[in-house]
Amino acid sequence: MAMAGTKLKPARLTARQESFARHVFGGMSLIDSYQAAGYSQRQTNAARRTNASLLMTNTNILQTIEGWQAAKDRSATALSVSDKDLVLTEIRKHVKTALPEDSNKIRAIELLGRTVPGLFKGEEATAPERTAAEIRAELAEYLAKIGGDNVIQLAKLRKA
Repeated sequence: MAMAGTKLKPARLTARQESFARHVFGGMSLIDSYQAAGYSQRQTNAARRTNASLLMTNTNILQTIEGWQAAKDRSATALSVSDKDLVLTEIRKHVKTALPEDSNKIRAIELLGRTVPGLFKGEEATAPERTAAEIRAELAEYLAKIGGDNVIQLAKLRKA
């Protein structure tokens, strides 16, 4: 197998070897790839299995499959980065054009923030849900503590 970071010359394969490699790379079993590549159909299953396994140990075939896999991985990575850039661009556009009271803008900013490493660590702080009556009582208690000119506000709050 090829060592990571080493450059190898493209392997020279016969037409059958390349067909076998393509079928293996495509996910077929070794014996099915062996048969699909056109190797002898007159062999016993045991012979086909043995020959397919031996063929898979061919350095040129291994290097070819590894090269195809590396190219596939690079392509997937590039596509992933491209998709991420597209999503971030759309979120940024929405953040700039949405109205300040638009809840989607807040969500867009949150999603954009999640792309920044370390911005959201651990659990997000959330305030406990309270009813209007609980909030009113808490405000009345606060206003009672500070007293003074706030007595009128306290009276109005208690009426509500």
